[in-house]
Amino acid sequence: MLYLLLFFNKKFTVISLPLILIALFYGQYATAIGKYEKPKLVIVLDDIGHQRASAEAALALPGRLTLALLPFTPFSKEVALKASDFGKEVILHSPMSAISASKDAGLGTLTSTQDEKYFLQTFNSQLNFIPSVRGVSNHMGSALTSQRIPMRRIMEQLKMRNLYFLDSRTTNLSVAAEVAQAYGVQYLERKFFLDNIVKRQAISKKIEEAVSYARKEGHAVAIGHPYPQTLIMLSEKLPEIERNGVDLVWASEALEENFKYLSDQ
Repeated sequence: MLYLLLFFNKKFTVISLPLILIALFYGQYATAIGKYEKPKLVIVLDDIGHQRASAEAALALPGRLTLALLPFTPFSKEVALKASDFGKEVILHSPMSAISASKDAGLGTLTSTQDEKYFLQTFNSQLNFIPSVRGVSNHMGSALTSQRIPMRRIMEQLKMRNLYFLDSRTTNLSVAAEVAQAYGVQYLERKFFLDNIVKRQAISKKIEEAVSYARKEGHAVAIGHPYPQTLIMLSEKLPEIERNGVDLVWASEALEENFKYLSDQ
């Protein structure tokens, strides 16, 4: 075995080289490992509620996934009522205005041009439409999430209802994190979109990237959609992820774990 001699105040200490290498390796990842006992991966499936078949396929996936349900859609209430029996968490996928005028976020879209009364009525109607929501994410929203006044209105309501905000990060100009912090609202943000390219190989690669990021940083948030290709790849990959030491968790569980870590500091 190899040893190194370390000199301190004219005395020396013998340390094995393997121990030094272990210390160097651990030091690189100590921050991430310290945050979470095991790496955590949050997978969110967006845009659920329009089609029963895709909604039921999402419910049937293994693991603790978070389902982002669109309000005022035919099957969102039904999915919300079934979700806990399938081990899924439910959040509102709130339609918000996009920068591009050609993008329609759907019925009940929140915009910055709405007066406060109408804005709040619309947002609360969204929330009340879907039972048992634990949080809110933005559907589209590249315009709205970049503006402080509407985000303040949203965070006020979330604080009153004890809900978290998951930022889909459809724009780098989002102020959601800053406003959420100001109002004491728990906040997560998307790191990966799994299916910007709707091909199995590309989706598989994105899932692997999300897992690798979680291992390095302690947690990751990935968003996908109920496309057939995404559902097939998740059905294959999810059991493998947990067998390989990464916990699939709801968004609320990732927030609770992070809160515990911060409280211990």
